[in-house]
Amino acid sequence: MNKLKKVGVQLIANIPFILVLAGIASIVYACFLFTEILGWAILGIALIMVAYMLSPTIKGGGD
Repeated sequence: MNKLKKVGVQLIANIPFILVLAGIASIVYACFLFTEILGWAILGIALIMVAYMLSPTIKGGGD
């Protein structure tokens, strides 16, 4: 049961990111329903956005 609790805590800690991914997925799906070319274009933009969100950042950088 302890492992299940850890999974629940991690899930709740990542709810904002999960909601962002769900929103992006719904926009991409709507664009595919509209036209396939627009869907592929928006999918590419969405993947770039997700890669940017997941990329590590340098904290405390500078001189």
